Amino acid sequence: MMLLLITILLVVIIGVSFYKKHQQIGIIATFALLLVQGGLLLDSQSHFGTTTDKHTQISQIKPVASIHANHIMIVKTIKQGKTHYTAFATKKPNSSKLNLILNKDKKVVIQKSADNPNQLLTTNTQYHYANSLMKFLFNGVTSQGQLKRQVVTYQLDQDWTVLSKQQLKSAVTKLKSKSFQTKLQAQVKTKLTAKIKQDPKLLKQPKQLKRLQNELVSKAIGHELKQFESA
Repeated sequence: MMLLLITILLVVIIGVSFYKKHQQIGIIATFALLLVQGGLLLDSQSHFGTTTDKHTQISQIKPVASIHANHIMIVKTIKQGKTHYTAFATKKPNSSKLNLILNKDKKVVIQKSADNPNQLLTTNTQYHYANSLMKFLFNGVTSQGQLKRQVVTYQLDQDWTVLSKQQLKSAVTKLKSKSFQTKLQAQVKTKLTAKIKQDPKLLKQPKQLKRLQNELVSKAIGHELKQFESA
């Protein structure tokens, strides 16, 4: 802050000096202004007297849509000027509103693992002054708590699929098609029959049998959705 005030003061001195034809004072003040401006420019790159701290905020998320226990995140390309960004859409628990994250001025990472808890991690790296003198001189160029970097990480279970709206529309069209439904029923019947042969007791366990059937359907649909994700 002090150097910013000095800059303003030097500009005034330069203006008054040349106006009143005090050339020598004006030249000295101009030289001093260049030195101060150089210091401010260097601080904007080096952030003198600061350290960095990381803080992570965790929030739970839910999918935009689910198809037989397969969860969907929607992504969309957004153009701002000549730059293209990606918007990532999920929902907050107990809310029907979309929660959008745009990868502008931040890095967005998607991590998939069977053990992931379906949550959003926002990690902010910020500048903090460790030197009072430097804070006195440069605060305002580099502010206390100024954001250096932000990383947003989606930690998703493997039953999530990341699709654009068009990919989701195409996937739903195929999943509803008669040809896919016929193929799905045949696959599930074949695998279910094989399970019963391995364990005939399943015929006397309708709840367990239904659970296996649902798992087979979910797995087959999940596999199909993944084909559109990589398209």
